[in-house]
Amino acid sequence: MVYFKRVPAKRKAGQKGQGMTEYILIVLLVAIALIAAFSVFRDRLIKGVDTASKQIENVTTQSEQK
Repeated sequence: MVYFKRVPAKRKAGQKGQGMTEYILIVLLVAIALIAAFSVFRDRLIKGVDTASKQIENVTTQSEQK
């Protein structure tokens, strides 16, 4: 049996930054999607944070009164 060594392919000059560019584009798309989701669910998020802070305040007030 003959085994061949795997030789890494040489990259062309224009392909050196391709991986980083693709990574940046993916991060950009995710950021845009998150901004869109936050803008759509803004009111629900504000209500949820407000409710959670009120519940935490109630628990701390009750524990201070004991």
